Amino acid sequence: MTIDQFEALGLALLLGTLVGAERGWQSREELPGTRVAGIRTFALLALLGGIAGLHIATPLSALSLLLVAGALLALLLGYRADMHHDARVSATSTIAGVLTVGWGATAGAGEFALASVGTGATLVLLASRRGLHHLLEHVSETDLQASLRLVLVVLVVLPLLPDANLGPFGALNPRRIWLVVVTTGSISFIGYMLARWLGERRGMLAVAIVGSMVSSTAVTLEAARRLREGAAGGFVNAAVPLASAVMLTRSLVLVALLAPAALVAVASAVAPALGVSVIAAGLLLIVRKASERDGGGKPPQAPGLGLALLFAASVAILALASAWVEHNWGDRNAALVIATGGTFDIDAAIAAVGALPSGTLSPRAAALALTAPTLLNTLFKLVLFVGIAGWRRSLAGTVSLALVAVVLGGAVVILLGA
Repeated sequence: MTIDQFEALGLALLLGTLVGAERGWQSREELPGTRVAGIRTFALLALLGGIAGLHIATPLSALSLLLVAGALLALLLGYRADMHHDARVSATSTIAGVLTVGWGATAGAGEFALASVGTGATLVLLASRRGLHHLLEHVSETDLQASLRLVLVVLVVLPLLPDANLGPFGALNPRRIWLVVVTTGSISFIGYMLARWLGERRGMLAVAIVGSMVSSTAVTLEAARRLREGAAGGFVNAAVPLASAVMLTRSLVLVALLAPAALVAVASAVAPALGVSVIAAGLLLIVRKASERDGGGKPPQAPGLGLALLFAASVAILALASAWVEHNWGDRNAALVIATGGTFDIDAAIAAVGALPSGTLSPRAAALALTAPTLLNTLFKLVLFVGIAGWRRSLAGTVSLALVAVVLGGAVVILLGA
């Protein structure tokens, strides 16, 4: 017996023991002798699967498969008799036993990582019984429809789209553009679930902080949608400048990591916009209506995909504009090309500056290339916010003024530097 074979059987035995321990704990209140399979049985099933995996390509493969088939048949008959005796129907332990054999065979075949991950996923699902049942009891039809829409976007449409540069100047990548829909839809869905769980105020602030790590524009769209549908205004409005503050801070961290030579110049240019965002978020939280409470507005409504598709279309237009600028100016003005492209992907702009050979751009030019798209993106968010939420809805006008102040703060620094 080789070391590899010993390791394979050892892993199979360990994985089966873990599944058996979980199944044994779930049935710990049953009387001795009334359980079909416990920790030892599941360990033996995995060990048998490991032996089958070891011999799958040897003359003993037929015997191994016959033993596995016999064990599975005994398992099925045992659980069938158990269900008949207890007058209850549950196939969970039966399927867990079949999977245990499968993961043991996977380990025996040398796929250690796959066997470990698969067993881990199996254990998580088995141990989540109460939580999943509790979730189903509290999920409405609207919640189910919203989650199915997200599944459609992520698991059905996304894999079908080509990851290729198409259209004029090769600017349109269907998969990258659809990822905008995935990101926006996911943030909206998470925000909706957080609002259901934490309440409108805390849920919106939580999604502003977490969601803006991925896309502050998507957070702005979600806040505008909430306002349009009648949500209480104070905390929802504060989420917009708060998301901008998180986005600007995140950008500075990325600059420090990817383009450290431009950090001081970028930080001095971004500081006014960051300060305005923090102050605006604080003021909107302080001056919110005293009567606002969780549930003070309309209950949160499940998000659709309309706004996500609108955002994706806007990104496609910006991508075309960026490609046109690069086609006509790429050989003469690297800063202009980076600034234009960074309007819809500031991370790519930061990475582009960091990848340039030393001395290609002065610190001031690098700061302009990275600050300009941030300000243009803020203007983009302003247009989307006003167009969706409306100027007069709740405190939308105040939020719009805050976004304008962010742009003006950065623009003044750029002009003074120039």
